[in-house]
Amino acid sequence: LKILIPTMMLIPTTWAIPAKQLWSSSLAYSLIISLTSLPWLKSTANTGWSFLNPYMATDSLSAPLLALTCWLLPLMILASQHHTSSEPINRQRMYITLLTSLQIFLILAFSATEMIMFYITFEATLIPTLVIITRWGNQAERLNAGNYFLFYTLAGSLPFLVSLLLLQNNSGTLSLLAPQVYPSMQLSSLTNKLLWIGCLLAFMVKMPLYGAHLWLPKAHVEAP
Repeated sequence: LKILIPTMMLIPTTWAIPAKQLWSSSLAYSLIISLTSLPWLKSTANTGWSFLNPYMATDSLSAPLLALTCWLLPLMILASQHHTSSEPINRQRMYITLLTSLQIFLILAFSATEMIMFYITFEATLIPTLVIITRWGNQAERLNAGNYFLFYTLAGSLPFLVSLLLLQNNSGTLSLLAPQVYPSMQLSSLTNKLLWIGCLLAFMVKMPLYGAHLWLPKAHVEAP
């Protein structure tokens, strides 16, 4: 929360500060947040959870991803100042707001201790990413790239949602803090095999695995 709440406060700050100080103030603010995230890394050698509350926690896998997320925002702000300098000031503010909302959703996703919360926040990153690609893309194909991006990721994530709901129905909880309540998955039946594939399919598209990667060249070429 010490990282999440200041990140959320960056959005109203972006719209309140004067236009001349917009990029410098946003950069300084995001750098302070990224420096504050460094203590997450000190516990990566330990096993188990740390910085724990009922909904969010960090472990040795999520802590580096959270720190990387916080450091990406000032780097994106640095890289985008010249790219958006000729646009109206409100569009520049909206651009920083979308980048900040991406960081908020990723912090919630990487620190989530409940799988439905992880699913919702991870998929919520689609919205600012789609707007950034379709509005600030560099070429005329950006709308087509946005459609590919949205279709592939949503089509891959819906089986994951169905699998999570079935797992919730069978085990009674989707909390990562209580993995011992999950029944051991025996892959002997067709249903369990489909459940296993559904859980992996979303990440196969996000990676992306070869064959589910056609959205990636378009989206990455068109993104600012």
